[in-house]
Amino acid sequence: MKMTIKELYEQVRDGKIVSDISLQRDIVYNTEKQQMVIDSIVNGIPLPAFYLWENEAGIMEVLDGKQRIHAITRFKENDLQYQDKIWKQTDIEAQKVIDACELPIIICNGTEEQKREIFKRINTLGVPLSRYEVLNGLYNGEYLRGLTAYVENDREAKKVLGANSRGNNQYTVLSLLKTLKRFDNIDEYVKGRQNNSFDTDQREIGKYIRFIADVFDKYTELSIKFALALKYHKDFTIWKENRKDINSRIAKYLKSDDAKLTDKAKEIEDIILAVVNHIGVDDKRLFSRDDKLELLRKETSNGDKYECAVCGRWFTADELTVDHIEPWSKGGRTVLSNAQLLCRPCNSKKGNK
Repeated sequence: MKMTIKELYEQVRDGKIVSDISLQRDIVYNTEKQQMVIDSIVNGIPLPAFYLWENEAGIMEVLDGKQRIHAITRFKENDLQYQDKIWKQTDIEAQKVIDACELPIIICNGTEEQKREIFKRINTLGVPLSRYEVLNGLYNGEYLRGLTAYVENDREAKKVLGANSRGNNQYTVLSLLKTLKRFDNIDEYVKGRQNNSFDTDQREIGKYIRFIADVFDKYTELSIKFALALKYHKDFTIWKENRKDINSRIAKYLKSDDAKLTDKAKEIEDIILAVVNHIGVDDKRLFSRDDKLELLRKETSNGDKYECAVCGRWFTADELTVDHIEPWSKGGRTVLSNAQLLCRPCNSKKGNK
């Protein structure tokens, strides 16, 4: 059967349709998702069917659709904005269109056991679309077909991305392209290229995928390795020559406790730079808590604050980090004579400078 938005709201308002039943979960749609429900109604995009259960008292209990009903009710009761307007601020003609929108309603009845079984099947048999499946449904065309052909047939892409599942590899490539080309929104980017060839983007991203495939043994931390490929692509030959040592050092680092305490992107870059520049590095990577206490003891304090060696501002001990004066990746020793106190922002900016 069909029921208009107006009829649905009035029955909810009058208690003839209730959604707060024991089977239902709490409201999980945030404001943005609730606004999307209203946007779908306004733009004529069909909503999934609402499943109602008619109990012995003739009241309709909501088995599926609580989140959408909550969004509609909030909007109708001036508690939710759509396009910066609440219901009473919405144009009268627009209100009429919304009120007249028909929703698919499925009414069930029977025993309590049947009710629970229907609820179970509604909420377990359906599989939500993946991010790529949604994108493909909206903007299927030459661009996405070319992207799919790339991830399924290109040797380096298959090697780096691994097994594909429901378009995850396509979406990963789009995320890497977002980093490469610095656009803001994947949906808008694909929408604008829906009927264009993927060839140009394939050529641009392909050289960095090849860099990763030829330099690294494993492809976890892919976003970090892609950023390194962008930054050091011109050094490809020397990185490939040192491939064995690079991968050995990275694997050792990722298995260590240091990986839990440090910025992985910065540490992996430092490790590689030390390898390719043939710099012998200290086996001890990080300063210990005892090292920090000893350094604080030697520093001049201002009450309970200590000076950052770079910006000269004063911070509490907890706000300061112990940093190598001569970077570890350039051979700097992890000893107090090569240590300085830096605030976190200065430490982040310092890198290998």
